[in-house]
Amino acid sequence: MEWETLPLVAPPPLKAEAELYDSVPVHSQTALVVFNPTAGKRGRFLLNAVVDELRILGWHVSLVETKQKGHAEQIASGLYEGSCNGPDILVVAGGDGTINEIINGLAVIGRLDLPVGLIPIGTVNLLASEIKLPRSPHLLAQIISDGHFRNVVLGQICTKYKSRFFVMTAGVGFDARSVSRVSHRLKRLNGKLAYIVAGIEEYLLGRWPCYQVIVDGEDVVARSILFANGKYYAGGMTWASAANIELSALEVGIFARAGRLRLPLYALGLIAGRLYQMRDVSIRTATKIHLLGPPNEPVQADGDIVAHLPVRISVASVGARILGPSR
Repeated sequence: MEWETLPLVAPPPLKAEAELYDSVPVHSQTALVVFNPTAGKRGRFLLNAVVDELRILGWHVSLVETKQKGHAEQIASGLYEGSCNGPDILVVAGGDGTINEIINGLAVIGRLDLPVGLIPIGTVNLLASEIKLPRSPHLLAQIISDGHFRNVVLGQICTKYKSRFFVMTAGVGFDARSVSRVSHRLKRLNGKLAYIVAGIEEYLLGRWPCYQVIVDGEDVVARSILFANGKYYAGGMTWASAANIELSALEVGIFARAGRLRLPLYALGLIAGRLYQMRDVSIRTATKIHLLGPPNEPVQADGDIVAHLPVRISVASVGARILGPSR
């Protein structure tokens, strides 16, 4: 099979680890905030408070509300249409799924060099946890205003015809099949509950296929596969402690067995942080993984279904600039 990757305009190359933090020179101080309206009252309060703080700090802030799945990506890819100069900084008020859309939208127009700030009000906020963002509106606004960013390495999922980035996690098997069952109506009402219900449905009703995998040239048969670009998973648990969003490698969790009797044991191992000690779980570091089949099995990335098998998953040659605390 011949694989093709969509052409992307690469931003400046990633810096050495000693230079992972840099600072964005601020001139006109314009920020566009893209927000997910499903965040609820608490999320809306945090959003409004951060925007107020940014305006106190002298920023000109515009807000755009996403209307449906995929809208954040459209907003990001259309930033420079017509005579628009675009903002100095793009701020995402949402979770990992909204961040994923923004990153992929910026990739389309070759602007992954545009700094992206975070207001963590989504269902899942793994990236915010990874870079240790505070919950204080004042501190969040100060971090965005200060302009210190981290060059975050991205994962990339390629089918024969398209390419897509992910920031934190990807998966095939129980993980992705559960995501494919998520009710969008329930997710709008209660995001975490929607994922829990979907997981229970897949556990009770789902199938357990075998997957053909090639990990850095080695043939493997698995019943589920997880990919970690960062160390956090499923609301803050950790199964790949070596994962690091600043390093050009992915952690791959390969589950040799599956089923309704085995899955609860995996869940306990995950909660206890000891999944790596289980006999039929292999965790390894890799840069290129081919998932060959079964055909049309779903692939999730950052909490949404983005492709179907066969796919190639690898470390991307480009990164994103995510605003975070200086260190």
